[in-house]
Amino acid sequence: MTTAVWPLEALFVALSSRLGGDEERLPEDAIAVLVEEARAGDAGARRRLYTQHVDLVFRTVRGVLQSDADAEDVTQDALLAMLTSLGKYRPRPDARFTTWVTTIAINTARRRFRRRRPELTATGELPDTPGAAIDPAADLDRERQRRALLLALRELPDRERTMVSLRYGAELNASEIATIVGIEPATVRKTLERARTRLGDRIEALLNTGGRTR
Repeated sequence: MTTAVWPLEALFVALSSRLGGDEERLPEDAIAVLVEEARAGDAGARRRLYTQHVDLVFRTVRGVLQSDADAEDVTQDALLAMLTSLGKYRPRPDARFTTWVTTIAINTARRRFRRRRPELTATGELPDTPGAAIDPAADLDRERQRRALLLALRELPDRERTMVSLRYGAELNASEIATIVGIEPATVRKTLERARTRLGDRIEALLNTGGRTR
């Protein structure tokens, strides 16, 4: 196998929450309309903002948290904070609405789990991921890839793990990530390039060894 066989974009999709999110993402101008309608009290627009962002937020925070349960809690808290804070949102020409939402999500994760570090299982095997439905055939490979990604992410430093999760979980660009983590976009790009290589190599090793750590 090579790193290209396991693109991080596809692996992060496997972290989706199954919390009822939309499969198709709306363009930014349509999101802006929903924001204004939700601000005006439109319940349907609020629901659509939720379904547009729930899987994206879950994938992002799942990359930095210990379990599906933790990520689901943070996702719900973050989206509630998003919906109740729409009056404070101010559009910026250099950042999409998603940037604002994922900033709330990352900050929520940091506040709730600041002192908790992800742990490997006692045997060093790929960790269980509660709540993931597994079908006997194709889903088994998907679950193994999901587990390998999560374990490989745990081995990254906190800041790298956050940037990778924002890039591939939230699908943000380097400038948007830089706004959230407080560094220059060029530094984000260099860090992501290094982290992508490390993750690809580690995921390949984990899948080839059945998840046993070295």
